[in-house]
Amino acid sequence: MADSSRPRVAMGIVKEYLQQAHTLQRDAFVAIHPEPVLIRQKDVESMDPRNEYRSTLKMKVDPIKKEVRVEPFPPSPTDSVFPLGKSERNTFASKVLVGRTETNDLVIQHLTVSKHHAYFRIDPDSSLCELVDTDSTNGTKLNGQTVAPKNPRELADGDQLSFGDMRFTFYTAGGFFDLLRSLSALR
Repeated sequence: MADSSRPRVAMGIVKEYLQQAHTLQRDAFVAIHPEPVLIRQKDVESMDPRNEYRSTLKMKVDPIKKEVRVEPFPPSPTDSVFPLGKSERNTFASKVLVGRTETNDLVIQHLTVSKHHAYFRIDPDSSLCELVDTDSTNGTKLNGQTVAPKNPRELADGDQLSFGDMRFTFYTAGGFFDLLRSLSALR
């Protein structure tokens, strides 16, 4: 029986991208991996407290949004990476669909994720990415705040997303490269 607490199909893991980020320039990396990504967050309880850089909370102040938020923990090399790209299963040209059914671009088979939970709108010219909840049963959260259904929310690197009980961190293609470069410095 499959583990229902993990997304069904992982497109890769962090360590598979680390070598490329270490050897390529930012523009070359983004040309190879142009899509924004979600990184599956592990539960805080499962983290090893002896790993100090993962157990220290960091705060970030966003002067534009006038928000203070907890920075996401750096991912481990084995954390799952999900590129936000279109699949042939999705007939909506401008949307990257998230949900439990096979017609979604990102399929997350978990009891707290709705069949058609949310979607992303990505502008390929500006890299602007918006998240929209489709009035899902268990809701979508952005940095701990509930996303109102049908109300687009602009995303930024490091934003923490929840679809039901499933937690992820969002990165643009360039932000993902920057994250990987910072992880390389830690290892």
